[in-house]
Amino acid sequence: DRDGTAVSDTMNAFRKDGRFAIDEVQHARVGKLFEAHRLDDDGIRRTIGEIHAETGILIDPHTAVGLSAARQTTLDPDVAVVALGCAHPAKFPDAVEQASGVRPELPPRLADLFDRPERVSELPNDLATVQGFIRDNARAAMVTA
Repeated sequence: DRDGTAVSDTMNAFRKDGRFAIDEVQHARVGKLFEAHRLDDDGIRRTIGEIHAETGILIDPHTAVGLSAARQTTLDPDVAVVALGCAHPAKFPDAVEQASGVRPELPPRLADLFDRPERVSELPNDLATVQGFIRDNARAAMVTA
């Protein structure tokens, strides 16, 4: 009910006890605003294949879950549903190829990824050292950008 104090109290109780409860009226209202869906591996492959066949676009498995959920929603059809692409399909080349018959290529900016030199920095298990390393290298990257 847009009650910030009630939300804060509920979240504090959740942090303390690891759970919270809502009454039947609240549950019914939440059910009108939110839905949940799941998709097993076969459903993911099927969705990747369907999207590719319908649009020519290759999607990753995470995006397939989101699009499948968006297609199954029973929420108000006048309300837009947004499904965001979560990863590039080339991150999951075997799964995407199995589902669509097309092996996704790395995007042009990453096409030489496997030819690039690998860089490794070993640091001690020390928070201050890690923070300093990140700070120093982030600044160096910003200066050269």
